[in-house]
Amino acid sequence: MTTPIRSIVAKLLGRFKENTAGVAAIEFAYILPLMILMSLGVFEVSRAVMMHKRFQRASAMVGDLVAREQQMGTSVSTANAEMAGIMKAAEHVMNPYDTATLKMGVTSIRAATNNANNTTVEWSYPYHAYPVTACASVKAMPASGMITAGNAAIVVESEYMYKPFLNNLIPGFKTQFLWQDTITHAPRNASVVYGCEQSCGGGCP
Repeated sequence: MTTPIRSIVAKLLGRFKENTAGVAAIEFAYILPLMILMSLGVFEVSRAVMMHKRFQRASAMVGDLVAREQQMGTSVSTANAEMAGIMKAAEHVMNPYDTATLKMGVTSIRAATNNANNTTVEWSYPYHAYPVTACASVKAMPASGMITAGNAAIVVESEYMYKPFLNNLIPGFKTQFLWQDTITHAPRNASVVYGCEQSCGGGCP
């Protein structure tokens, strides 16, 4: 290579080295994916917090509505219809979020007159195939000391499968979380009769 050519090449390399045009665009290209993930993360966290609050609110509302009743329907069929209406209200609380994975089990538990720790199911209602305990079966309260001898309680057990919005945006991202909650209410009228169970000697769904 002759001296003039070397000189020209050296000048070109020097200009290339000193030229900073486009550096900002390159740096932005590096940090753009991180900024997008951070923005989506903030959106996802906000969405998860809002959905979890609605999930808890729906569970608490179901227990409160059932505990207010003195009798759920005049028969098992009408009682089931009333419970279905209450669950429809819980779905409205969860709106606009999907309720396909929302499951609940409503159970009336009574303690024996001589032993507060001896608790059995008076009636139970499953929503979306939640596994409830059968009537007359032993079922413990969520914690000891929550019920006194001879008294009853309404226990709502619920679960919801939370699927992050990022599942739809990031290929291969298939994370999901199972939320669970248990709400206990004392019936306003000492107990909640399901259908005609007191007069007919049964009636649990």
